[in-house]
Amino acid sequence: MTFPRTLTRIATAAAATLFLSVLAPAGASADDVSVADLNLRTPFDCGQVWNANTRTNHNPQLSVDFQRDNAQGQNVRSSAAGTVTTVANLGNESYGRYIIVDHGSGVTTLYAHLQTQSVSVGDSVSTGSVIGTVGSTGGSTGPHLHYEQRESGTVVEVVLNGVEIHYYGNTTITSSTGC
Repeated sequence: MTFPRTLTRIATAAAATLFLSVLAPAGASADDVSVADLNLRTPFDCGQVWNANTRTNHNPQLSVDFQRDNAQGQNVRSSAAGTVTTVANLGNESYGRYIIVDHGSGVTTLYAHLQTQSVSVGDSVSTGSVIGTVGSTGGSTGPHLHYEQRESGTVVEVVLNGVEIHYYGNTTITSSTGC
């Protein structure tokens, strides 16, 4: 079932209000909500195992590359509910095809090197909504998902499913999104 954008935005605002009134520390404001508070989910189908690779020469440094056999064409899912703010294609440079989702309170996620993009700017997405597929566009040298979590525009260390990604090296992570 789909809802008009106005109703979806009202529901998203209500969820943020509920979070602040029930789960956030006393005195917290919407600006105090962090990536960790949102419990962002792994952006893949339930049960898939991925290697989360981080390295000191990555740009930006705290971003993560998700890799696995047969990565090309796998679903990429939104890590949390939000609104799509960017759907872009830089061609053979940088991120290539990428999407940014705004989760509110200054928290955004970026998904890059996509083969396909299945959302438009202004779309409301739920946690686990398919937003595209893994590819190898832009400055990529092979199929993978370049992923970033940002707070107020600054890339921060990635936490998914409550698990902190190991910096700098590899973390094996199993997606529980939609399970």
